[in-house]
Formats: sequence, C-alpha cells, structure tokens
Amino acid sequence: MLMELPSLIECNVVQEIPHGIWYLDSRCNNHMTGNLNLFSFLDNSVETDVALGNNIQVIVLGKGTVDFVTKHGESKYIPEVYHVEGLKHNLLSIGQLIQKGYRVYIEDDNCVIKDKHPRNRLIAKVPMSRNRLFPLRVVPDMKGKTNTGAAFKEESKETVKPLNKK
Repeated sequence: MLMELPSLIECNVVQEIPHGIWYLDSRCNNHMTGNLNLFSFLDNSVETDVALGNNIQVIVLGKGTVDFVTKHGESKYIPEVYHVEGLKHNLLSIGQLIQKGYRVYIEDDNCVIKDKHPRNRLIAKVPMSRNRLFPLRVVPDMKGKTNTGAAFKEESKETVKPLNKK
C-alpha cells in the first residue's frame, strides 16, 4: 500500500529515481547522495549525522566532490556532497548553493539558478514536475573515478541506515 508522504526524503522508500536526477531541496542543509559511484573524491574521515525530513537521524559516511558534464560539454563539479549510504535521491541543498555564491529563486513554475553579480549567468532553469518537485538532470562525469576506491561498483541496495543514539 502506497501512501502520500509529507517530505521528499520519506518517499525514498517508495520509488526508485534515476541517478542523474538531483532534486533541488530547500529543506536540505547539505548536498547528499547515496550513490558512491558519483564521487570523484570522497573523504571517509568525515563522519557526522543528519536528520531527514521525517526526523530520522542517519549516518554520513563521508564528504566529497561529484563531477558532472554540462550540456555544453564542460566538466564541472559539486563540492561538499555528503555520502549517505542507501539514500535513493540525490539532493542539492538550495541553502548550500546560495552560500556558494549562486542566486536561486522560483519564477513561473521554474527554479532558476544563476551566478551572482556581475555576470548573472544562467546556470539552470528547472521546471517544476507534476508532483511539485524540481528535478535537475545532471550528466555524471565518470572519467577518473578511482579516488574513492569504489568506482564502478554496484550501488548499495540497502536502505538508509538510521543512527542508533544511546
């Protein structure tokens, strides 16, 4: 039985999402993915925990960099992405984008990401989906994925692991 869930993270249990989709999320404090294969660099010494939208605490297994290719063929990267094993959605934190110097706003059913002044260059214009989410399709740059030591391994099939607080 499927039921409507109140937050983006909670619906992880219900559906599979393609790895190239990153959801722009205003409630997410940090960029996060469960797909270890996307990282070009991962610092496994970074261990912390985060609370998901349903208030479940999960363990962060590292923080790193995800490389991607723009529609113009340029190699770019997303820094400071948390690895949360089992997370089925890739999440881009709107707050983190703003802190990194981007302008993010909603206009005419689109989430718009631009460089800050003086360039004001359009980075992405993401149309709202039927279920009122903003899915950004990102093409992963899979060249040189050897820094994590886990490149090209099959993604974990496990669900998000809750943090056991004592």
